[in-house]
Amino acid sequence: LVPGAVSPFGILNDSEHKVHFFIDADFFEEPGLIGVHPNDNTATIWLKTEDLVAIVKEHENQVTVVHL
Repeated sequence: LVPGAVSPFGILNDSEHKVHFFIDADFFEEPGLIGVHPNDNTATIWLKTEDLVAIVKEHENQVTVVHL
């Protein structure tokens, strides 16, 4: 990723599945949506938080929901 384009989707570049993904539990509260950059900070994609977590898990990275 280029500087400034950090995105949860960057984890898909982790071919060795070493990155542990942490997400705040508040993102699951209604409406349960999260806006993320599609590895380019000139656009935003809105998706359900549970779908983002499913993508990360499908990629075989660990996910931990935290309460901040």
